[in-house]
Amino acid sequence: MRARDLYLGIDLGGSKILCGVVTANGKILSRAKSATPFAEGSAALLEALRATASAAMQEAGIPRARLAAIGMGSPGPLDPARGTILRTPNIAVKKLAVGPWLSRQLEAPVFLDNDVHMAVYGEWLAGAARGMRRVVGLWIGTGVGGCVLWEGRVVHGINRNAGEIGHMVLDARRARPGKARGTLEWEASKTGIARHLRKAVRRGKKSKLARRVERGGERLHSTDLAKAFEAGDRPTVAAVENSARYVGLAIANLFDVLAPELFVLGGGVSAALGSPYLELVRRAAREHAFTTELARPRIVLSRLKDDAGLLGAALAARDGRGRPEGAPGGSDPASP
Repeated sequence: MRARDLYLGIDLGGSKILCGVVTANGKILSRAKSATPFAEGSAALLEALRATASAAMQEAGIPRARLAAIGMGSPGPLDPARGTILRTPNIAVKKLAVGPWLSRQLEAPVFLDNDVHMAVYGEWLAGAARGMRRVVGLWIGTGVGGCVLWEGRVVHGINRNAGEIGHMVLDARRARPGKARGTLEWEASKTGIARHLRKAVRRGKKSKLARRVERGGERLHSTDLAKAFEAGDRPTVAAVENSARYVGLAIANLFDVLAPELFVLGGGVSAALGSPYLELVRRAAREHAFTTELARPRIVLSRLKDDAGLLGAALAARDGRGRPEGAPGGSDPASP
C-alpha cells in the first residue's frame, strides 16, 4: 500500500464549496466544486462537504488511504481545537462538529480554521504575499473575512478567532450590540452590495440587477455584479463604490494600527471586479490613512484566487499548522 502522501483542502464559503487534492509540494491534482446549501441546515451541509470531497478524490484517482490529513477553512466563529463551527452569519448551522465527522467519513485527521486564515496562509506560501513578514488579508465575498499573518504565523488571539475584520464597526451611529449594522461586512460584502442596490431599486432607480436583488428572486452572483459594473449600471456603480470606500476605510484603520507590509484582497467580489475595484480601495485607503510620509498602504489582489483557500488549507494540514500549543494529538481538528 502506498504511503499517506497527499492532502485534501476544503474551502467552505457562503456561496460555494471548493475541494482539491494537493501534493506535499503544493501541486493541486484535482478540484471539485458545489453550491453551499447555506439555508438547509447541518445535515445538508455535511452531505455536500462529503460529496464534494469525494468528487475531488475521484477526479484525482486516489483512495482515502492516500490522505495524510485534511485541512478545512470555514467561516466562523469556530472552536478550532474541537473542529466545531460555533455559528456563522451566512450559513444556517450552529455548534456543528464538522471536523470529527469528516475525519470519520474520510479516515484522516482534520484541521479546521477560519476560511480566510487558510486563504491568506496559501497566499503567503505560494501567492501574492510570498516572502512577506507581516500581511493582512481581507476577503470580500458573501461576507467579509480577514486574517493577520505576522512573522509567518496566523494571529488567532486569546479567543482563537482573531482576524474578524468584517465585524469591525465603522459607523458608530448605526451600531447595535450583537447586530451587523455599522460593520464593514454590512456595507462592503456582496450581501451588503445587494442591500444597497435593493434600496436604490425601491427608490425608483433602474438597474440591470433589479431581479437579482429583490427578496425571493434569483441570487446575485459576483460575475453578474461585475458585468453590470462594467456596463456602467448606475446603481451598481454606486453600490460597488460604497463597498470599496468602506474596505479602504478599514485598511486605513489597520494601517494606522499595524502598518503591515502588504494587504491582500481576495474573495469573489474582489476577484470578479478586479483592478477597478482595487483602485477604488487604494484611493480610499490612502486618503484616510493618518501617516503616509514614510510609506503608504500597499494593497494587491489575491494571486491564487479561488485556489487560495483550498491550497492554504491543504498546506496548513501538511504543516501541522492546525494544532495549537498544548492541544491533544489524534484526529481531533485544531487550528494554527
